[in-house]
Amino acid sequence: MNEKNRLKVHLEFREVKADFEGDVNQVFESVVRFLTQIYPNLEILQRIVFTPDLTNLVEKLVGLVEITSEGPILVPGLDLSAREAACLALLGAYVGDKLGKLSKGTLSSSDLSKITGKAKKTISNELPQLVSDGLVERTTEGEYLITTLGVRKTEEVINEYKPK
Repeated sequence: MNEKNRLKVHLEFREVKADFEGDVNQVFESVVRFLTQIYPNLEILQRIVFTPDLTNLVEKLVGLVEITSEGPILVPGLDLSAREAACLALLGAYVGDKLGKLSKGTLSSSDLSKITGKAKKTISNELPQLVSDGLVERTTEGEYLITTLGVRKTEEVINEYKPK
């Protein structure tokens, strides 16, 4: 591993100090191990708290969504309902925003219609139900954003389309 790909982390918790260095995955595992030794309840929290794992999401989206500077694109040939397609497009926008590839993680109903290939009326009819189910929220600008629950449920849909 060259020097550019090395990660260095210094942690202090009360009087305990630790330094970790290596590739990202090694350092991450070491930091988690350190924290669970210092704070045993962290392991319990990890089992019940859902935090979207960006790396995992990116891997799951490969072959389903492509991120461009103009927004997400659903890969042609997917047989998705309007609901599934809208959630997948919004998940693509979420990931694109988190990766810094998009300026925002929201999409308008018109954007969703273009991205999903579904009629604007179909998307407009589906969005209120997605909001009601807590999978999507409407922003003050009138655009739509996937919620944490939406991320979780969309991951389940992805798992159905992409066997492990």
